[in-house]
Amino acid sequence: LPQLPRRIEGYDISNISGTFKVASMVCFTEGRPDRQQYRRFRMKTVKGQDDFACMAETIRRRYSRLLKEVRQKASVEGEGRATDLKKNFPDLILIDGGKGQLSAACRELAVLKLSHIPIIGLAKEFEEIHLPDQDNPIRLGTRSGALKLLQRVRDESHRFANTFNAQLRLKKISESLLDEFPGMGSVRKAALLKHFGSVQRLKVASLEAIASVPGFGLKTAEKLKVFLAAR
Repeated sequence: LPQLPRRIEGYDISNISGTFKVASMVCFTEGRPDRQQYRRFRMKTVKGQDDFACMAETIRRRYSRLLKEVRQKASVEGEGRATDLKKNFPDLILIDGGKGQLSAACRELAVLKLSHIPIIGLAKEFEEIHLPDQDNPIRLGTRSGALKLLQRVRDESHRFANTFNAQLRLKKISESLLDEFPGMGSVRKAALLKHFGSVQRLKVASLEAIASVPGFGLKTAEKLKVFLAAR
C-alpha cells in the first residue's frame, strides 16, 4: 500500500433468493468502526440473484456520489474546500468475496477513474486475500494482526448487510398484515403507510389519527384498531 490504511471501507451484499437485495458499506478509521460513516443500499437496477451486479451498482453509486460532492464543493467554495471532501475517499476498499466480486468493483472504479484506490477481496472459506490482476491469492498467517483487522471489517460489513436485509423482510411481513383487513385495498394501505411510516407506528396511533387518513372514517378506524390489537 502507498500509505497506511487509516480509512478502510468494507462492502458486502445480502439477499434472499434474489429478493430484498441490499448492500452495506462500513467504515473503519484508525482501526475502529466509524458508525456515523456507515451506509446502506437497496439495489435499483439488478434483476434476479446476481451478487456481482449488486457489487458493481453499490460501488458505482457510492463513489459517483462522492465525486459529485467534490466537484460541487470545488465549483462553489474552491479547490481548497473540495480537498477536505477528498478525505472521505478510503485508503483501502475491502470487498467481502473473491475474484468475481472484486473484478466487478474494479471495473466500476476504472470507469470513475478511481483505479488508484487500493482494493482487495477477502474470501471467507480460506481467508484468502485477492488482489486486482493477480491470479493467485495471498494467505496471511492466522495470527497476523493485519488479517485480523481485515476480518473485523469484512465481518462487520456482513453483519450490517444481513441486519438491513432482515429489517426489510420484517417490514414487508408486517405490511402484508394489512392485506388481511377487509376492504383495505392498495390505495388505503399506501395512504396508511405514507402517513404513519410503519405498521408498528400504526398500531400505537390514536383513533383520531387513523380516522384523519384519507379513505378512513371513525368507524373504519375503530375496526382497524381492533383488528391490529388482535394480532
